[in-house]
Amino acid sequence: MFTFLIIAFSVVCLGVMPFFLVEQRNPSLRSLILKMVCASMFVLVGAFSLKKSGSTPYAQFMLYGLICAWFGDLFLHIQGKAKPPCMVIGVLAFLSAHIMYLIAFSKELARVSPEAKMFTVGAVIFVAATLVIYTIVIFLTKTPMNPALLGLYVYAIFLTFMCFTALRLSAFVYPTSRFGALLLGTGAILFVFSDASLGILMFNNKLKTNFPLKIFNIGTYFIGQLMLAATILTVGH
Repeated sequence: MFTFLIIAFSVVCLGVMPFFLVEQRNPSLRSLILKMVCASMFVLVGAFSLKKSGSTPYAQFMLYGLICAWFGDLFLHIQGKAKPPCMVIGVLAFLSAHIMYLIAFSKELARVSPEAKMFTVGAVIFVAATLVIYTIVIFLTKTPMNPALLGLYVYAIFLTFMCFTALRLSAFVYPTSRFGALLLGTGAILFVFSDASLGILMFNNKLKTNFPLKIFNIGTYFIGQLMLAATILTVGH
């Protein structure tokens, strides 16, 4: 029963997503409702995955992260006079989501490999390389630099470190669950792609209405979240 519901929630999310993509070109209450339906589906995938597989520290923190992302989706979509403060709240909500995911990955990594260190030379190289790529993309897309964009570099450090930790954990998960490792690694990478493209959409006026880029942003985001939510079924046990 739980498996059927998890699949059903995923199908609903992917089925509603195209309608949201069309509506979000002119943000309204309707587009917000469609977006939150999609966001609610990945939270439900996480919650029912936890119910099916049992509560573990990994599952709990992953669910906390999914809920934080739900609030991030809500606040980042609000328009009008409230948009500036809501945008800040939304970014902080997503930062909280990444921190929750990072805690989940770190706790599970410590469980499966007690000798594994959280901070490694590989992590520093991975984060540094990703920030260089971000800078190159910003330069190539001619996105103007401003204090808010610079502040997102701090966000990017947490994001990429989360991704690196997920990839490390997926390597340990692979021998026992190739599917779980695939969900974990791919989901984290898609989240990085989504946030990187969102930064361009937010700060580059020329690309702000680029529909193919929006499709990429929304597609990688919701698919990535569904994958991360489903890892609760296979990781942490």
